[in-house]
Amino acid sequence: MSSVSDLMAERYGKPAGKKRNRKPIIALAAALIAAFLGWAIWVSIDNANQIKTQDLGYEILSEKQASVRFAVQSPSGPAVCAIQVLNQGFAVVGYKEVPVAASGEYETFVNTTQLGVSGLVDKCWLK
Repeated sequence: MSSVSDLMAERYGKPAGKKRNRKPIIALAAALIAAFLGWAIWVSIDNANQIKTQDLGYEILSEKQASVRFAVQSPSGPAVCAIQVLNQGFAVVGYKEVPVAASGEYETFVNTTQLGVSGLVDKCWLK
């Protein structure tokens, strides 16, 4: 009498060679998981140290000057913020770099070349 494997081979044919080697697949999956975890940690740390700003308001004082109020939260210490005044066509008509402490609310006056219609914080960076 034949064994079960002989009966199966006779009925369905012989299996095609060896079993697949799973080691390369497992190694690839482990490398992808490690890369993802590294990226997730890097993004978390990078976002934690970013300077956060909030535009509080602006006032167009004249055709030559505007006042801009803003708040800053810098977890890493003193920073410098670039303040812009824009005209109706969104062109920059006033620019000023303002040194700020770690956090707080600030008001600065920006000289302009034309009549501005808005004032805002463009970006901040560490000093």
